[in-house]
Amino acid sequence: MFCGAGRLRTALVSLILLAVCTTSTSAVMRCEDARLRCAYRAGCGMALQHYVTRCSSVLGGAGGGCPETCLHALIALTSTDEGKELMTCNCARDDRLCEQSKQRVEVCRPSVMIEMNNTRVSCRIATSICNADTLCAKALEYYNGFCGSMFRGKKCTKRCRNSINILRRQDKAAKLITCVCDGAEDYDCTGIHRNMNWLCFGKIHHDYHDTKKILGDTRSNEILRTDAHSRGAGVATSIGQTSTALVLIFLLALLVR
Repeated sequence: MFCGAGRLRTALVSLILLAVCTTSTSAVMRCEDARLRCAYRAGCGMALQHYVTRCSSVLGGAGGGCPETCLHALIALTSTDEGKELMTCNCARDDRLCEQSKQRVEVCRPSVMIEMNNTRVSCRIATSICNADTLCAKALEYYNGFCGSMFRGKKCTKRCRNSINILRRQDKAAKLITCVCDGAEDYDCTGIHRNMNWLCFGKIHHDYHDTKKILGDTRSNEILRTDAHSRGAGVATSIGQTSTALVLIFLLALLVR
């Protein structure tokens, strides 16, 4: 009887060990499955398309390091849960193209890790990260739709302010809140910062002369590209200059008294 109990105990231990080994092996997803999971998610699927097109030179073995466009695409892709699986997946045994692609894209890994660990990133990267998430991308879309007047330096409507608050509540918009204008945007990044702070929150900032400078306002957001942004640049500049002049006049008045 005791001998039978011992054999049963041994059998159970063997089954447990087998289950643990099987779980640890299957925990790493096959790359084909990871690609399908990503492709079926709107945000990750778009990020995957950008990765394939913008990293074509790297994947093709052209050499020359990791281009900025590829770097941004990889950061956006790996910011999603499904995209992370693509970075750790296992290629099929006979899939040489998969293995080759994973090896070649390694050149970008150090730069991706540095950017992902930075508290503040460029507004272009922050926008890509937000667009790779379905909810954040939708909030960004509403922000663009409702804040046209603010972009042009006219006024911050109630709808615009509400869309900003909704956007800020999105997890993937965290880096948008503190993103940095690097001067390479195709819209008036610093002008939007200035307009939002003044029109929506009644705040005046003076850190916009150098676009490569880290902006001090942790409540500001940098988002999307519309023609209205470039048209509003001149208006935004005049608003900033007028605000500065009013502050100086007020200070002079106090000194005279």
